[in-house]
Amino acid sequence: MRTKKIMFLSSVVLIVFILVACGVSKKEYLKSQEQVQTLTKNKQELSNKATALEQENKRLLDALDATKSEKSKMIADLTKQKQELEKEKEEVAKEKEVKISELNETYDKLTKELKSEVKLGEVKITQLQDKLSVKLVEKILFKSGQAEIKKEGLAILSKVGDILKKVEGKGIRIEGHTDNVPIGPDLKSKYPSNWHLSTARAINVAIYLQYGVGIAPEFLSVAGYSSYRPITDNKTTQGRAQNRRIEIVLVPMGIERVVEEK
Repeated sequence: MRTKKIMFLSSVVLIVFILVACGVSKKEYLKSQEQVQTLTKNKQELSNKATALEQENKRLLDALDATKSEKSKMIADLTKQKQELEKEKEEVAKEKEVKISELNETYDKLTKELKSEVKLGEVKITQLQDKLSVKLVEKILFKSGQAEIKKEGLAILSKVGDILKKVEGKGIRIEGHTDNVPIGPDLKSKYPSNWHLSTARAINVAIYLQYGVGIAPEFLSVAGYSSYRPITDNKTTQGRAQNRRIEIVLVPMGIERVVEEK
């Protein structure tokens, strides 16, 4: 230990001697020592900053890897969802095709059963994709201004009902329609307006389809539209005759309930 101390002192003396020999003053020596210390300190600070930058760079790289992993997972999830949606879409399309095929059969049966009435223009059967309706003019079901169904009208409703009750997954909505001629004074006490008459007719048809044909009531619904949904002009006798009608429409089950819930 003593030997090391002697060597250190000797080194200092030697450095001082050299500096003195070189003409360097003590003040200049101390200044140079301060510069060396400053440089050493700056070097250490730069080293610390470099270490911090390396750590931050590593953190960012780790975060980037995590983001890439999360992005890959998200892409995989979205791809799976897309595949599921496409599969569901295909299933819905197939189901719709089946329903349309069933309605095509129903349309054919109705057309065959009501061939003479269709030919006379008393019944009109229409189908558009998965929608089917049967329009029956007033004269084959009711007397003018009345809501009681005629005997021949019951026979036609039986034909229609026997076919429609075999259709699955559809409700049956009975719509009553009138022309725009106001209710006459003789009928005012029983049917104050065309609203009353159109609704009463639709109700009587629904009741017959339930009790006379055997259609479950939960599949039936009624609507009275008065004169406000004409299918042609009310200015002519022929036009008014077409507007006075009952429409039996196949609708998706629970459609009214879905609207209420929304």
